[in-house]
Amino acid sequence: MRLGDSTPDRVSAYGADPRVGDAERGREIGRGHWRIGAERIVDQPIPWRAKHPSRHFTARLHAFSWLVDLAAVGPSAHARIAELIDAWIAAFGEWDELAWDPELTAERLFAWLCWGRPAFEQGDPAARAALLRSAARQARLLMAAQSELSERHLGSIKAGAALVLAGAAGFPEAERLAEQGEEMLLEACAKQFFPDGGHFSRAPEACAEALYDMLTARAALAEPAPLYDETLPKLANMVRMLRLGDGALACFHGGSEGGAASIDAALARVSGGERFFQFAQHTAYQRIEAGDMRVLMDVGAAPPLSYSERAHASALAFELSSGTERLIVNVGAARELEPAARVAARATNGHSTLALADALSAHLEEPRRGKGPARLSGPNLDDVRRASDESGVTVQGRHDGYKDKFGLLHRRYVFIDHAGTNLRGIDELIRPMKLKSAAPKQFIPFTARFHLHPSVRARLIERQVALLETPGGQRWRLRTDAPNIEIAPSIYWGGANPRESLQIVLSGEADPMGHGLAPPNRIRWALSRG
Repeated sequence: MRLGDSTPDRVSAYGADPRVGDAERGREIGRGHWRIGAERIVDQPIPWRAKHPSRHFTARLHAFSWLVDLAAVGPSAHARIAELIDAWIAAFGEWDELAWDPELTAERLFAWLCWGRPAFEQGDPAARAALLRSAARQARLLMAAQSELSERHLGSIKAGAALVLAGAAGFPEAERLAEQGEEMLLEACAKQFFPDGGHFSRAPEACAEALYDMLTARAALAEPAPLYDETLPKLANMVRMLRLGDGALACFHGGSEGGAASIDAALARVSGGERFFQFAQHTAYQRIEAGDMRVLMDVGAAPPLSYSERAHASALAFELSSGTERLIVNVGAARELEPAARVAARATNGHSTLALADALSAHLEEPRRGKGPARLSGPNLDDVRRASDESGVTVQGRHDGYKDKFGLLHRRYVFIDHAGTNLRGIDELIRPMKLKSAAPKQFIPFTARFHLHPSVRARLIERQVALLETPGGQRWRLRTDAPNIEIAPSIYWGGANPRESLQIVLSGEADPMGHGLAPPNRIRWALSRG
């Protein structure tokens, strides 16, 4: 009742979202096949009437973030768009406890005002008044829920953009809607980003998603505030820095690859301030470019605690591409992935880094009263350095994530030659000289994992040597002096769908009193092309 009844007679303008949809997924939706992460339902043209595999699946359906994929099919999907939105209005248009969650409402209203034009203009005329009424009520809900949304970070950016679009669309109290939406976006610009342009979550995909939403809102504003022109180039430059050779993003801290086409479209709309850099000092990533090789390495601690509900224990992990092909990755965590898988993906063993006894390199703090996801804190990183000479580029870093439990520090060196055909690494486990606590009496097992992209094949070809082969014909050899090497199953959650993959696992046992300068507390590995 508090949301009122005032209703627009039409939508006078639509948003220009730079996202490029997945037409293949759109065609699946057209056939009534729905996939959210690893969960699916089939042969359900109207999904609201079907039994869903989980509450998460239901929530992602209500978000309508899939609408961009259906729209990518083209005019032949317009009737389907109208049918699905009209069916949602009939079932949930007035209220539903889950569907009208403020963050889901923000996603849905944004999607409708960017990609739902067929429903507003070509749908059932008898249903159009109910659709316009519901859309206006959803906009008013976002205004009423501003304080709640401010704690959801990216959700507040989406809500701000949705309100700006509602104002541009001519909804009742259009000026007030646009003003409050812009206020939410400007607050996000001031509070959610590091000085180098990274999002406080440290997730590359979060940075790209914020860029898409802010560009959409800016295009809908008659007189955008100057702060947009200050913030958007920084976001764009950070997105450029966090791309691999295929144009998509590295998968860190609860994110996926995203889409190269969407990134290209967004970057094309950002004017001025273009800058390329190799070290994001505040967001804490190192980038190495050499020949066709691109490496991104996490040299930072967990994000600020209030932004760490999806953060990963990924200290000193890296991802690597050669040309347009990904070789070494982290398992990733796409936004639509079901919660249990997202939790599993946060562990250190889901990343291309070293883990002691399969422990986390960071600390998970359980939420108060058991509500919400656990938040991540630590570890402390120091000795982060970068050097370049005539032979190549070296990046190193050290963290204390295993100090309290095992009394050891982890230091990693990564070297790449200028031709981009050789990568060499060293992992050291070091007992600090000043550490006074008692050392464990037994040696501690460790594993250094190299998760491979699903398209990469791998096999052992001789002792301590693995051969990697890509669909494009690249051949790489990984050599090591680690005591053990094996190829084991893995999974990749960084793409549009979960896919089985492989990982190369180096293992051994560390001396709890070791200094790290020699075995067993030091392993060396090298990746060479040819």
